[in-house]
Amino acid sequence: MKIVKVYEGTDPGATPGRVFTATIPQETIIPEGKVLNFLKMGLKHAVSTAAVVIEDTATVLSEYVFRVGAESRIIMSLADLCALHWAVFREAIVIGENTDATGNNFIGGVKVPIFAEADQAKPFTHSAERTAVSNASVETLAISAHYDESTNGRKAIHAIKVPYTTAAAAGYDTPAFRIAPVGTLRYLIIRQPNGFADGNIDVSVQRVRILVNGQLYTQLNSLADAVPYPGVDLVTPSPIADLYRPYLIFDLGETGIDTKGQEVTLQLDVQDVSDAISIIPVIELA
Repeated sequence: MKIVKVYEGTDPGATPGRVFTATIPQETIIPEGKVLNFLKMGLKHAVSTAAVVIEDTATVLSEYVFRVGAESRIIMSLADLCALHWAVFREAIVIGENTDATGNNFIGGVKVPIFAEADQAKPFTHSAERTAVSNASVETLAISAHYDESTNGRKAIHAIKVPYTTAAAAGYDTPAFRIAPVGTLRYLIIRQPNGFADGNIDVSVQRVRILVNGQLYTQLNSLADAVPYPGVDLVTPSPIADLYRPYLIFDLGETGIDTKGQEVTLQLDVQDVSDAISIIPVIELA
């Protein structure tokens, strides 16, 4: 595997990443291998005046966009990317949450799955939107590109966040959109304002139905079927629990659900009404 720095600070130097005190516009990633299997990402910032919780640190990178040619493949925040990392790779990330008014917070080791062959006619490009967070400063963002000779059987990933507001009344709600008909739906990630906690089990989305051509195909329960985060206690939370708490990740198995040859839609059992949520279908491209 060949690993190439994409966003980096002075090398050698004490700053672990590119200065990220302003949005970085779209730039080209010059391919240095046959296949870009994944990017690896880390964010760091200084803390001043008051502590910054790790879930707020994640909002500094409010939107990361990766494109292949004119096609957007990934549009997600850093927190979303942490959930995507767990769904696809089932590996831990590195975090550091400072508890006082000095020092640094950091999130690192986040893999962004790409699995795409380099093609001069369809260049890789990306951009990073920075959003200011109170008491966070001197932000840096590090990104490495990991190349190999093949995808090792993995398919290219399409994962674009769809913002949605749940219905004003509890019960099943049918979002008026179709899952993008571009391949196989492998994972479904839902971000909600709150997740399971002591005394809180009526989360925004309690159940999910997946319909294929208008017929019920798969039923998912937020407690039984969501992918667990091993070692994360949601009642006596660690910082990593607070970062992951808003996310429900559903794994649809090795075969997934074909979205290209049939219409795939969702129904959501809403129990926290009028919540701003995000729905992220993770699709392997055909």
